[in-house]
Amino acid sequence: MSRAIPGAVVFLRRLVLIVIFAVPLGAMAAGQSNTCAAVAPHDATPAEEAYAQAKYDAAETLYVQAAMQRPQDMALSSALVHTLLHEDKVADAAVQAKKALAADPRSASALTALAEVQIHQGEPWLALQTLDAAAIADACLARTHLIRSRIFRIDSMYTSERRELQLAYDIDPTDPDIRREWLQVDSPAKDIEGTENALATMSNVDADLREKAMASVHSLMGQLSENSQTCKSSPALPSAVTLPLIPSLQDAKHITGYQLEVQFPQGNAKLQVDTAASGLYISRALADANGFQRAAGEPANTVHVDRLHIGPLEFRDCMVGVSDTPFLDKGDGFISTDIFAPYLITLNYPAGRLELAQLPALPGQHAGSLPGDRYVAPETSSYSPVYHRLQYLLVPVTLNKKERRLFVLDSGIRLSTMTPEVAHLISTTRVNFTNSVQTVSGGTLQFYRDNFDFQFANLSLDNQGHILDFDPSVIDQNAGFEVAGMLGFDMLHVLAIHLDYRDGLVRFDAAGTSVPTAQPVLIARSGSDTAPSNAQDCDRNSNQLGDLPLNTTIEAKAIGWIDSGHLKPGQPIALKVVNEWTGEGCTLPAGAALYGSVMASTHGSSNAQLALAFDRGDCVGHTKKQLSLRVIGVVGPADHNEAFHNAMPTEVAGGGRDISVTAAAMGLKEDENLNPGGPPHTVHPGIVVGLQGLTMTPEGGPQCSALLTTSAHSVHLGVGSEFILTMEKDQQ
Repeated sequence: MSRAIPGAVVFLRRLVLIVIFAVPLGAMAAGQSNTCAAVAPHDATPAEEAYAQAKYDAAETLYVQAAMQRPQDMALSSALVHTLLHEDKVADAAVQAKKALAADPRSASALTALAEVQIHQGEPWLALQTLDAAAIADACLARTHLIRSRIFRIDSMYTSERRELQLAYDIDPTDPDIRREWLQVDSPAKDIEGTENALATMSNVDADLREKAMASVHSLMGQLSENSQTCKSSPALPSAVTLPLIPSLQDAKHITGYQLEVQFPQGNAKLQVDTAASGLYISRALADANGFQRAAGEPANTVHVDRLHIGPLEFRDCMVGVSDTPFLDKGDGFISTDIFAPYLITLNYPAGRLELAQLPALPGQHAGSLPGDRYVAPETSSYSPVYHRLQYLLVPVTLNKKERRLFVLDSGIRLSTMTPEVAHLISTTRVNFTNSVQTVSGGTLQFYRDNFDFQFANLSLDNQGHILDFDPSVIDQNAGFEVAGMLGFDMLHVLAIHLDYRDGLVRFDAAGTSVPTAQPVLIARSGSDTAPSNAQDCDRNSNQLGDLPLNTTIEAKAIGWIDSGHLKPGQPIALKVVNEWTGEGCTLPAGAALYGSVMASTHGSSNAQLALAFDRGDCVGHTKKQLSLRVIGVVGPADHNEAFHNAMPTEVAGGGRDISVTAAAMGLKEDENLNPGGPPHTVHPGIVVGLQGLTMTPEGGPQCSALLTTSAHSVHLGVGSEFILTMEKDQQ
């Protein structure tokens, strides 16, 4: 979101031209000579005049009429394509672009028009290939450089963006799209450089004038990148900062997200962490309680906050979005991770914390430098590039190993989503494609019956059930191109997510550690694992314990899918404690983590097996304390019809989404029978509920681990599955 103040451009140019005697804009070279001849001056056609005045419907009519008279004119055909795109007629533009290319496959204009369509369809990697072909056909077509600059922009290649914009402007400054984007990006960049250079060399500038000049420089800097400008903060950190993530609970058992505590003038508030929101978005009640008011010239439904604190960090001069509609469960609002864009961010869900560190230093740049091209430092060499537009981080995802599309990284939505068009494209299901599910608010949600394979960055996640049918048209309109869906909380909450907004880099750590490993983590199938064996005798065999009182056991929830087809021996596993438990030497609060690992894993046969052992836990005052835990029961997720409730939108001026309903976590029913035929409120060791075909031997795996066995292809425990555990000291 741009924070440029009204009149800032005029002030800067007056300062540069009058006070500091800087050279005119035309003399500020782009740093690269242009050997292409400029387009000769010419009178605009009626179609061009309508287009320049943003009368795109009239321009379309005029271009169609002109193209009918000159069907071989590729420039006319291309002009019609980008006119249709301005009208959001992407499908029509695609038909026109392909028609022109079929007529002249080597036309630079036709190829560039196709590239522009490919960007709008959410396939910028294909657009770059098409632009390379266009440049071979004609390296001096101005619009080729313009469209390439747009891809560089979302690819965090800001120096390259400005270079391509300057080349486009040098060739054809009369093109209204080129001129507008040059004025928004390249011209302010030259103003900033001219002002900073002049201030650095002149010592007689009045201090007040110098301060105003630098304030205007900083206000314009936000136009040169996609990073958040909703708050000011110092990127300097005295040391790494760790902030606790607070579970947001639908009820006593079900985590629906995580919150950060934000310190406002009149008290603290807990805001939901959302990777797809923009800045802060709070309730009207919270804004009124703190006396926040809208600032002059700022968008409607925003307020100005002089300063706020998040842990040891101070944020100043914040523009904060306000919702007049109360948030779900009387929540206070949302906070986006993009407010921490000056830092290297780790959103560590398994460990329940958000970690901030210094971004890698940029070689040869100082604090006031213009945004440059993506820099991959040694410490971020294992990260993957993503696209960055407004507040959205857009991840290229390969679906079912055949289609690559853009998905929004969106921790604020409960279940991952996909558009119907993309789902139909990759699915082999043709009949009864979706399930209709009633929500508690009275509406319905459509879920695809098919399973999908998601491959992105360093991960491969198969069989992601419960994908929600959703049309992200609001995001499409804000971003300027189509997205295929959203990677939601159901996928993300099992990961540690490392974010570098400055360079457009992301890493997903499936193990949940805060420091990335040197090699990418790949969750892959393993058909060659040997079957587990348990030759040793266990000191205490849970099968011999008899029925146990339910109130002496620990109930812990799987915080993601667990599947023997994806897990290898030694891979970490984490659970979240559902209800507080107290025993000798350890108190486990609700939400505390239990840590374990995979002892054995097989799949792909008629006897798939998975052995798990848990031996550490986050006791109060003792993180990852060594414990003697035994798994004695497993309960599958509750019925899907009980898994939904409302979610509020998280938009701030500049874009967002508007999702009225979405899915929550699954969970154990209170009346589950954990000891059929036995006394009430007891657990029979080895009990399995709600997981057809699965059996469990509490200490049947290697090193007395719990052994799960099924005749299916793999042992699969869905989201919300719960483990019943005992602690050895409580059994004595």
